Amino acid sequence: MNGAMFRTLLGLVWFCTSLAHAAARPDELKILSGTDRSPTRGEVKETARFTELPSWATSVAFSADDQTLAIGLKNRVQLVDVSHKTLGRALEFKAGQVRSLSFSADGKFLAVGGYQFAGLVDAQTGALLHELKGHRGSVTGVAFSPDSKFLATACEDEVGRIWTLTPEPMSKELRGHGYPLTAIAWSADGTLVATAAGDELRPTKAGQVKVWNAATAEVKHTFELHSKAATGVAFSPDGRFLLSSSVDEHVNVYDLTSGKPLGYFAGHSRPTNAVSVHPDGETAVSVSGGRAVGKNELMIWEFETGEPLVALEAHEAKITAVAVSHNGSLVATAGQDKSVALWNTAFLTIGLSQSVAATGTTSATNPAASTDVAADQVAVPIQAATALQTENAPAAPKTLRVGVIGLDTSHAPAFAKTLNASKPVAGAEGCRVVAAYPKGSPDIKTSLERVPEYTEEFKKMGIEIVDSIEELLKRVDVVLLETNDGRPHYEQLLPCLKAGKPCFIDKPIAGSLADAIAIFEASKKYKVPVFSSSSLRFGKNSLAVRAGSIGQVMHCFTTSPASLEPSHPDLFWYGIHGVESLFTVMGKGCESVVRSVNSDGKIEVTGKWKGDRTGIYREGPGYTGTAQGEKGEAAVGSYDGYDPLVIAIVKFFHTGEAPVSPEETLEIYAFMEAADESKRQNGKPVTLESVMEKARQEAAKKLAQ
Repeated sequence: MNGAMFRTLLGLVWFCTSLAHAAARPDELKILSGTDRSPTRGEVKETARFTELPSWATSVAFSADDQTLAIGLKNRVQLVDVSHKTLGRALEFKAGQVRSLSFSADGKFLAVGGYQFAGLVDAQTGALLHELKGHRGSVTGVAFSPDSKFLATACEDEVGRIWTLTPEPMSKELRGHGYPLTAIAWSADGTLVATAAGDELRPTKAGQVKVWNAATAEVKHTFELHSKAATGVAFSPDGRFLLSSSVDEHVNVYDLTSGKPLGYFAGHSRPTNAVSVHPDGETAVSVSGGRAVGKNELMIWEFETGEPLVALEAHEAKITAVAVSHNGSLVATAGQDKSVALWNTAFLTIGLSQSVAATGTTSATNPAASTDVAADQVAVPIQAATALQTENAPAAPKTLRVGVIGLDTSHAPAFAKTLNASKPVAGAEGCRVVAAYPKGSPDIKTSLERVPEYTEEFKKMGIEIVDSIEELLKRVDVVLLETNDGRPHYEQLLPCLKAGKPCFIDKPIAGSLADAIAIFEASKKYKVPVFSSSSLRFGKNSLAVRAGSIGQVMHCFTTSPASLEPSHPDLFWYGIHGVESLFTVMGKGCESVVRSVNSDGKIEVTGKWKGDRTGIYREGPGYTGTAQGEKGEAAVGSYDGYDPLVIAIVKFFHTGEAPVSPEETLEIYAFMEAADESKRQNGKPVTLESVMEKARQEAAKKLAQ
C-alpha cells in the first residue's frame, strides 16, 4: 500500500470479499467484528480552525495547487489562504446555501452549486463566467472531469448532468434515480461518473448509487445497498473501487471490476455525510454527524480491508463536508458549528510525494511548501528512504527480477504496485515483480477466496502467472514469500534456498516456533539470506525510540488487533504486528512472559526483560503505544504504511544484509509461543528459553528429514 498510516484506537467492522452481487439486500452485507470505539487523535493534528463564520459551512474544496481552500456558506464562498491560514476574499452569489464546490485541475475554474444555481467562476478573479441553467432544486454536487473540459452536476431534481464547457456550456442528462441526487464524482481516467441519491426525509427508503458511462450517459452499475439515503461518492485513483456514504451510518465499498460490493465500514456512530479517497489510493476519509446520539467524527481507514487508522471528534455539531488536499497532507472538514478545520495528515504522505508529483500537482513534491507540515514530518522520511537506496548499494543498482509466492494476501498486490510503479518511491528502485505463483494456504477459507482476485490483478499488471515454485525460480533473482498462512512457509522456502534466491518472508514467518528455527537453520545451511518482519517495525516513532531518542527504554506497551486463526498460535496471525512494535522499541533480552486478559476481555501479555525492564502487548483495535525511557516518554507503535518495509526489502535484496537479525525474530516468536504456553497454564509465567528448547528439538527433527 502506498501511503503511511498509523492505527489509533477505533471500533470497527469489516468485511468479506465478494459478499454479494450488486442486487444483494443491505442486510446481506456482513461485518466481521464489532464497534468498540476508543477514538484518539494520534498523529493527526488540527493546524487551523476558522470559527464564527456567518453561517454554517456545507462544502469545502482545495484548489489544484493546494494553495486555496474554498468554503461554501449561505450566499457566498469564503476563500482561505492555506499557507498562511488566513481568510481571503469572499465571493458573493445569490444562491442560497452553497452546497457544492470544485476547482478544475488546470487551475482556471471554480464551480459553485447552490439553490437552482450552478456557476462557473474564474478561479483567479472570482468573476462569474457562466450560469449553468436548468436545475430545479439545490445543486448538491459539482465535479470537474480530470481534463477540465467537462463539469458534472448533481441536483435535488433527481437529475445528474454532464456539461461541455467550451465553447458554450451544454449538457446531457443522467436520468434514472428516483430520489434527489446528493453527490457526484468523476473517475480519474474521465470515463465514468458516479452519483449518490436518497431522501433523508424518507428514512424507510433505500439509498441509491449509480455508475454511468460519461460518454454515453448509460448506466453501468446500480447499487441499492444502503438502507437509507446515500450522501456521497468517491472513486479510488485507479478507478477500481467506488465508495459511498449514507445516513445508515455506513460507508460501502464496491469493486467496479467485478461489479460487486466488498462490504461496509461501520465505524461511525452517526450518519456518514461525505467520503473522500486519499491520493495514496488505499485510504478513505469519511465524516459523520446529524443525530443526538453518537459523535461528530472524522475517520481515516483502509478501504480494502476496513483497517482503522484514525478517529477523532472533529466538530461540536454535524460534520457536513470533507476534502483532501491533492498532495495528501491536509484534510479540511466543515461543520454546523460554524467552523471549518484543517487537519495535518502528513503521516499518510510518506513515500507518496513522488507519485503525486507525477500527476502534475505543483505543490505535491514539497507538501511543506503549501501547508504547515513540519519538515521533519515530510522531508525526513524521504531523506531516509534515499539513504536506504544509496547506502551499501551501487549508485545505479541492477534491476532485480522479483518473484512472488502466494497471492492470498493484500500485501502481494500492494508490494507489486510499489515495486512496478513507473516512478517508484525513493529507495524502492531496482526491483520489479515479473512472475508469481498463486497458491498459498491449503485450507484457510479467507485466504483461498482471495487467490482468484489477486491473480487477475497481477495479470492486469502484466506479471506472469506460473504453475509451480520451480517455474517461478527459473524467472527471478529474489523472492517475496507472501503466503498468508505461515505453516507452508518452510516447504515453500526450501526450493528458493536451494536455488540461491534471497527471500523476504512475510508475517508470520512460520506456523510454529519450531518451523521458524528450521527456516533460519536452512538459510544458514544453504548460505542464502532471508528475513521476516511486520511493517510495524518501520514505524518512524518506534524507530526513533530504538535509536535512543528517550534513552534506554524501561517500560513500554504497544497495541494492535489480534484476530485469531485456529491453525496458528494466537498472536502469530495478527498480534505479531503489535509484538513486532514492542520488540522494535525494547530490543532483545526478554526472559519470561505472563499472558492474561484485561477487564474488556482482551489479550494482554507482559514480558520481563533483563535489567528490570517491562514490555506489554495489549490487544486493541488500533496501532499505538507508549514508551518510557531514561530521558522521557514517547509515542510508539504507529503504522506508517507499507513503503518503509518495501524500501527495507529492496535494500536487503541488493545488499544481502537483513535489517532484522534472526536472533531478534526468533525471540519475537518465542515471546508469542511462551504467551500461548502461559495461556495453557492459566496465566503462569513461562520463560522464553523453555519454549525455545522444546522448539529446537522439534526443528532438529524437521531438518533431519
